[in-house]
Amino acid sequence: MEKMLSKMQNILSREGLFTRWLKVEKALASAQAKLGIIPEQMAGEIADHAGIEHLQMEKYDEIYEKTGHPMVSVLRLLEEAIDGPAGQFIHLGATTQDIIDTAMVLAVKETLDLGENTLVNMINATCKMARKYADTPMMGRTHNMQALPITFGYKAAVWASELYRCLERLRESRKRVLALQMSGAVGSMVSFGKFGEKIQELMAEELGLQIPDICWHASRDRYGEFAAQMGLMGTCLGRIAGEIYSLMGTEYGELSEVWGKDRVGSSTMPHKVNPTNTQHILAKASHLRYASAEIMEFMMVDHERNMQHFIGERTKMEQICLYTAEIMDRSCELLDTLVVNEENMFHNLNRLGGLTQSEHVMLVLGEKIGKQNAHKIVGNIAVTAIYQHQNFAKELCKVREVAEVLSKEEIYDLLDPVKYIGDCPKFAVRTADELLRKLEN
Repeated sequence: MEKMLSKMQNILSREGLFTRWLKVEKALASAQAKLGIIPEQMAGEIADHAGIEHLQMEKYDEIYEKTGHPMVSVLRLLEEAIDGPAGQFIHLGATTQDIIDTAMVLAVKETLDLGENTLVNMINATCKMARKYADTPMMGRTHNMQALPITFGYKAAVWASELYRCLERLRESRKRVLALQMSGAVGSMVSFGKFGEKIQELMAEELGLQIPDICWHASRDRYGEFAAQMGLMGTCLGRIAGEIYSLMGTEYGELSEVWGKDRVGSSTMPHKVNPTNTQHILAKASHLRYASAEIMEFMMVDHERNMQHFIGERTKMEQICLYTAEIMDRSCELLDTLVVNEENMFHNLNRLGGLTQSEHVMLVLGEKIGKQNAHKIVGNIAVTAIYQHQNFAKELCKVREVAEVLSKEEIYDLLDPVKYIGDCPKFAVRTADELLRKLEN
């Protein structure tokens, strides 16, 4: 399957950019022909030549050096390709920003379409993990320290739920973000006569975009929302990648990226199975957040429009699309092929010799002697056991206040981590089932 990144690289290449510009010009001419503004034959000529394969692209740089205008340079190449009266009907009534904005929205639409499909795949993968490992115990950690037992299926279900919220936000934003831009120089549509709104309707239908309520030349919040959504989604995936990265550590060894034949982790240490995808995801997620913040700066536009936001805005928007694509590709591969080491998970459950079950002991003991009393007693025993490398269970049995109300067998039973995972299995299965049902609907 072709990667999202390679598709977006094609879409955002110079050829892809010009192709989108020409697609918008073609839609404009088509709409104007349907409304009788220009002859249908002229619109047909424009449509027949509105592709980079018909243009002498080798002349673009020469023309651009003379004009200093990227759009006009492409339009002149299109006019030359038509070589007839139809060339006079190109770009009729539109302003450059109309074309550039709409073309950028088309790239955003591709990003959202491809991203939605990839997100669905990742939600399916994490839901599958949630079901498969619903009862697989592992240590839960808070503040990077062992806390209480959970199950790996529960952790995967948390990931799935987080990703589904990303999907919901992505889908919900489309009605605002994917809006056509075609309003003329200051947004008044005066250059289109009485047909301005009808032209928008026809173009929006052809391009698969929303019809804006009013011109958004100066209102860049649509781009801002897209950038923020991608930044948020990238950060969610970065968080998951960061957790996998940590659990790949030798001292944890609970998860691992898949390691295929001929892969090399280190040029000098043959034993290294390095976290490649996770580190790329973490780095790109950071870059994505910074790029998203810059789009917010470009929202400061005065009056009806200016060039200041144009200087850098398209570059940052394209970077956001590419960063998003790479993060999505790598995250999808990571989750699809994640290696789960259940043996190490179980081993780490008992690394502290029952100390992680101190809450369990404290709560049961508290029923007999009071919660605060139990917390103080168990806390003193636990801290002493940690710093003096003592056996927690044996030390509990030695303390009179504990031994008077809990038998040795009861104490050892309370220290079994597998018996203290709460509703993790239920949450894992229920969450996975609900999310998969939503995806089907």
